[in-house]
Amino acid sequence: MTGTALERWLAWLEGVHPREIDLGLARVSEVAERLGLRADPTPVITVAGTNGKGSTVACLESMLQAAGHRPGAFTSPHLLRFNERIQVAGHPLDDAAIVDAFRAIDRARGDITLTYFEFATLAAAWCFRAADASVWILEVGLGGRLDATNCLDADVAVITAIDLDHMEWLGDTREAIAGEKLGIARAQRPIICADPDPPARIAERAAALSAPLHQLGRDYEYTVGDSGWAWRDDERHYTDLPCPVWMDGTTLANAAGAVAALVRGRPSLGVDADSVARGLAGAGLIGRQSRASGPGSGWLLDVGHNPSAIARLARRLEQARGQGRVRVAFGLMARKPLTALIAGLAPVVDEWFVLELDDAQSHPAETVERALLDAGAVVIGRGDAGVARERLEARATGGDLAVAAGSFRVVESLMQTGVIPCNASGSGRD
Repeated sequence: MTGTALERWLAWLEGVHPREIDLGLARVSEVAERLGLRADPTPVITVAGTNGKGSTVACLESMLQAAGHRPGAFTSPHLLRFNERIQVAGHPLDDAAIVDAFRAIDRARGDITLTYFEFATLAAAWCFRAADASVWILEVGLGGRLDATNCLDADVAVITAIDLDHMEWLGDTREAIAGEKLGIARAQRPIICADPDPPARIAERAAALSAPLHQLGRDYEYTVGDSGWAWRDDERHYTDLPCPVWMDGTTLANAAGAVAALVRGRPSLGVDADSVARGLAGAGLIGRQSRASGPGSGWLLDVGHNPSAIARLARRLEQARGQGRVRVAFGLMARKPLTALIAGLAPVVDEWFVLELDDAQSHPAETVERALLDAGAVVIGRGDAGVARERLEARATGGDLAVAAGSFRVVESLMQTGVIPCNASGSGRD
């Protein structure tokens, strides 16, 4: 097998467990126990939710760094390199550190098989400990209760907006999904809820755990002004806060939840008003309505792939149409509702290019094209990312906007052609 040592490990991990997704904590918790990771005293902040997890993690990471901490952040999926998933002090770890972690996990697991994501989760914790990360930030991969990240006890549980997604695993109502997300909470430890319309299950679960619940709109709030925004609770009032470049007034709930997690959920971390402001100003996140240079007004890259995220993108594109035409390179994973998501974007897109994704779990390009034509959309081509870039950029004039949307894989494939986001110092997260 060719490739780097890390690439060989990752290829092996894809087949070491018989199922790609195998929700449950018994196997991963046992290996974490053998590695001594569950007994590590470092504070853990775990972030679950449907939308906004990556935004929240990015804000937490940057504010902690501004306060002098050395945070470790585990996120998924990655855009270009696996190393993006495991960061310490804002930088992806090198191959050698991750390979060392994989070797340690492989020795410790014995005859226990682990999924790719379980290996990645344990590797992140191993690397954080080896690198002396002062706070561990974990982004839940799927759900919460049975997600591999839940093998480590959260000192602060952050719940972002809850929407209908991954219903085949989590349930078909917001209440059911909230119950799965709240599985990351621990008795008598704070829960930060950044969903402005929280399912009742959240408060019920917090009460059952005797866990302090800090609810957006009740215990803390944010307001948006002309030149910034403000955050306040009953003790603090932070004004003139900078808005991270990928956020707008509809997504600042994620930043507000991150602030609450640090100043209300874990005040001993010493994140003061100045650290909040400097951290928010420096937070970076590739792939969430990220701008990139190009003909016309350039590219907009967005990994959103569920109804709420698509609605948020549609609002952005509606504004863009005042400057020129909007063209979208689009692809979608097969588990996502194709017709519904197309309907959400169709009114604000002038022309579509169907991206052929090199992924067996995606909707076939022919299926996507047929759904678009059935919706009355104008399809200007079908092909790989290189063809998509050439076609959209050739048609761009004036204030026209080219968009890569529908999936992490769409943004990844366009970036591989050389479309580089302007905020490339950040990392690609949901």
